[in-house]
Order: sequence, then C-alpha cells, then structure tokens
Amino acid sequence: MSIAQASVDDPDAGYIFGAWSNMVVGQRPEGLIDCYLSQGDQVVYMVSVWDDSEAYDRAMGDRENHPDFGFFEACGLEPSNTIYDVIGRIAVR
Repeated sequence: MSIAQASVDDPDAGYIFGAWSNMVVGQRPEGLIDCYLSQGDQVVYMVSVWDDSEAYDRAMGDRENHPDFGFFEACGLEPSNTIYDVIGRIAVR
C-alpha cells in the first residue's frame, strides 16, 4: 500500500476534483487494486493498494499514469510518499 500526501490551501478547490476525474477515466498501472482520495486538515491523501511491491515498483516507471504522482503533478503539488506492507485485512463486504 502506498500513501501519498500533500498540503493544500483549499482542499475543496475545483482543480483537485478535476485532476481526480482525469485519474478515474485514465489508464491504470498493472497491479493497482484500489485507490482512494481523501482530505483532512488541509492535506490531500491518496491511498493506493497494490498486488505487491513489485507492481508498485513497475508503476514507478510510468509516473504519468502512476496514481500517487500523476494526480499530484496535475494539481501542481509535491507529495510525500510512504510505502507500507499490508499484514492484515478485514473485508466487510
């Protein structure tokens, strides 16, 4: 799982939702399972779930279509990015 985040002055700004809309209809890297956009306290977060760390590493070669970077670059934001190993999951649906 990767979590990218960047501070924004106005997390409700239209350009953020426009960039997200482009990501939703755009090409997705192989191995991406799920991706979430969230906000809180003037920070925008993107949480991406991958098949494995190799899928994430492969996606790094195509930064334009990589959700963690393509979105933030489209918004003109510099994200920090952290990678985590998922060691447990509870599925409720």
